Amino acid sequence: MPASRKTLTAVAVALSLMTGGAMAKMSAEDVARLGKDLNPIGGIRAGSADGLLPEWTGKIVGLPPGIKWDGPGTPYPDPWPDEQPLFVITKDNMDQYRERLSPGQLAMFETYPETFRMPVYPGHREFAFYPEFYEKVLYNAKHGELINDNEGIKGFVGGAAFPLPSTGPEAVWFTRTTGAYETTDGEYSDIAVFPNGTRSTRRSRFIQESPYASRKNPITPEYEYPNLGVFGGYIMTYVTEPARDKGLITAVLEPFDYSINDREVWRYLPGSRRVRRAPTVGFDTPDGPGGLKTVDEVRGFNGSMERFDWQLLGRQEIFVPYHNYRFDNPDISYDKLLTRFHANPDYMRYELKRVWVAEGTLREGERHIYGKRRIYIDEDTGFTVITENYDGHGELWKVVLTNNIYDYGGQGYARRAQMYHDLRAGAYIAERLVNDSAPMMYDVTPVKGPAYFSPSNIRKLGKR
Repeated sequence: MPASRKTLTAVAVALSLMTGGAMAKMSAEDVARLGKDLNPIGGIRAGSADGLLPEWTGKIVGLPPGIKWDGPGTPYPDPWPDEQPLFVITKDNMDQYRERLSPGQLAMFETYPETFRMPVYPGHREFAFYPEFYEKVLYNAKHGELINDNEGIKGFVGGAAFPLPSTGPEAVWFTRTTGAYETTDGEYSDIAVFPNGTRSTRRSRFIQESPYASRKNPITPEYEYPNLGVFGGYIMTYVTEPARDKGLITAVLEPFDYSINDREVWRYLPGSRRVRRAPTVGFDTPDGPGGLKTVDEVRGFNGSMERFDWQLLGRQEIFVPYHNYRFDNPDISYDKLLTRFHANPDYMRYELKRVWVAEGTLREGERHIYGKRRIYIDEDTGFTVITENYDGHGELWKVVLTNNIYDYGGQGYARRAQMYHDLRAGAYIAERLVNDSAPMMYDVTPVKGPAYFSPSNIRKLGKR
């Protein structure tokens, strides 16, 4: 962080302490709409005029009737195995659907006209999160406020904040805070695919704990952030592949107020058998196999907002990746799934969804490889489903498509494979692939607690 920015942040924090420094709360009128014409997380209950986007019902919580499943850690059965695409969008007919395609999707058609296509399936809005999740959303709607130049939040008890965002920063925090699970545990692969067909793979064990997401927490002021700790998320990864990185352990401690607490990143380096704090892991630090993405574009956008000004562009109906159970099928090899330039369209599923659109523009005097970025946030989950990143000259550079599924055991939606496409390089990264392992487990593994993610424990884990 530049010194001048530190000074400005310190001033902003001081002013906020004196004057409150907070954005206005959601109006009582808008809060009263939740669960009525809006669903409990702020999505418009009604469907689209042509019926492609159905009405939200939320009538299914957990495993759908008639579906057999062996439980957490086993593959999810597709709830609609016999459905066929209503139509397939290609380069030849994309103009017919242009109003419901994002600039990034149009660019994918233009860049890969012979191979990219989008099979559009019937829409589904019958799944709902567990009741306590929506109770937290309602509490946040009544009490949640942004503070410290939008770098922090108060009146938040987990779940999702700002279900009806009125500003760009609120939209960012809506997707940032949407978390239904206290614990996530599993193993996955991140694979970069290059234009010549070669690949680079990183395989990791992943553990995440989010204390504010616990459905056991009473929904009272005593459980608002930061009363359970200044870090809202604890993440640890153990690299098992490739061999040169095997044994690398990374722990990330993520705050919900970046003006007061920095993100902490600790790493165990097997070569030196030492734990070191990474000084700068954020913003446009390259990440993933091939370095084809930045740290701050995971899940759309994360970390401090200090380098970008965010605007809310409104809601829009767009065809987005959704309910992609086939993509995670263990019977599908990566040779079939990960074709050149983009994932195999035969295993993609798109539905018409209504999304919030927010755009971030690089602030004058700040540095980042992206000059502008745009995120598309599903109104029914708060998940970022499409991200578009532009260079400093306004040219579209990278397009991110994110799958999701409904987790029957955890009774909520879960983010799945994220695909980062570099249009210039003709390469992409597919992250969090589980076809060669087992599905991630949500709220199954016992809570380990903050001490497990501490430098001293990382050292112990690394030396075992």
